[in-house]
Amino acid sequence: MKIRRTIEVVPSFVLIAIFIYSLYLKAVGGSWVNLFVIGITGLSAYIPIAVFIEAIANSFRNVRPVPLRDKLFYGYMIIIWVIALVVAIGSMGQA
Repeated sequence: MKIRRTIEVVPSFVLIAIFIYSLYLKAVGGSWVNLFVIGITGLSAYIPIAVFIEAIANSFRNVRPVPLRDKLFYGYMIIIWVIALVVAIGSMGQA
């Protein structure tokens, strides 16, 4: 179970790193748009899919009550997803 969670969380860290690197490139005047789009689109698309698959797997196990590690996982993923959506919508207004 820990390995599966690690496999699900690591891509979100990679996409966050790509997003932060694109902001660094923007600050120094480099070509940042493509990396920005990859980071935001990746976070906006990957996280709901990962949460859906994890929720389906947990529903088949029928674990009650929901463990704290599951709550932390869902909380982390949903918070990152909401932040990515807010940044994406906010950046549309800046263009």
